[in-house]
Amino acid sequence: MEFVYAAVAFLGVFLIILAVALVALRWDPVSRRVRDLSPGGVETAPTSHILRWDETGKRSPQWRRSIERLGRLLLERSPEAQGARTSKVRQRLVWAGYDNPRNVLIFLGCKVALAGGFAYSYTLYGLAVKRVLPQVLLISAILAIIGFLLPDYWLMRKIKERQRLVQNALPDVLDLLVVCVEAGMGLDAAIAKVTSPDLVEVDTPLHRELRRVHLEFRAGRPRGEALHALGERTGVDDVRKIVAAFVQTEKLGTSMADSLRIHADAARVQRRLRAERAAYLAPLKMLPITVVFLFPPFLIAMALPPLLATVTAMFGAR
Repeated sequence: MEFVYAAVAFLGVFLIILAVALVALRWDPVSRRVRDLSPGGVETAPTSHILRWDETGKRSPQWRRSIERLGRLLLERSPEAQGARTSKVRQRLVWAGYDNPRNVLIFLGCKVALAGGFAYSYTLYGLAVKRVLPQVLLISAILAIIGFLLPDYWLMRKIKERQRLVQNALPDVLDLLVVCVEAGMGLDAAIAKVTSPDLVEVDTPLHRELRRVHLEFRAGRPRGEALHALGERTGVDDVRKIVAAFVQTEKLGTSMADSLRIHADAARVQRRLRAERAAYLAPLKMLPITVVFLFPPFLIAMALPPLLATVTAMFGAR
């Protein structure tokens, strides 16, 4: 019975912390802009504020400032170590689609808040049942470690999902760029045409990143620097290779259409190979589920009637 109470208390605290995190994510301006750029979102000016971090200039809400103060607890005191850790966390957040530099402190603050909340949940359960629980320090430490690592797991899943979307959208985007370049457009005009909200049916992260590259071109950023920044923001090796080919083609003066066509074919082959590999791995992933959930009921349904008949015959004979 005590295990049931502990599970209920742990689940309650976890759901409360998860609800707070989801509300904070819902109110985040960067996440709101990303949602507005999605196919179901509503965005009156899709490309007007991509290069801005703060649109209103208002003071941050109290919850954000509190979480940022918690996040500063994880930063080192020396400026060198603090900058190294901040840049590392920010790079991962950028790969996940969160470009705002203030998200670094929010992410670190969520790690501290979840660690404290998970560690205190076991003590809270002891206060609820009004008894001294065994191994309080050990279990609280384990729960604190779990809560501390949960944001890293969530961020890893976000990075993988975003990179998967970028890789799947890359061949189609390159095909459209080939058509535009062969029609006589320059690279800037081709990127603007391909990422136009009026023509894009499914607005993927790659379209949003290319739209940002186009705005950086218009803002005066050097083309090579803007393209290299595109590869760093996505974190996808295929995009980095294509960016390097763009820069090299521009420097050497070779045909941009031929380079785009070659990389489009290669990206399409890679996408097909990834799909085939996922199809081959699907039966292996289904095997544990089949063994755990389907084999025992099948065994019971097949073996139980003969077993009952045998037991009945043996005891009936006596």
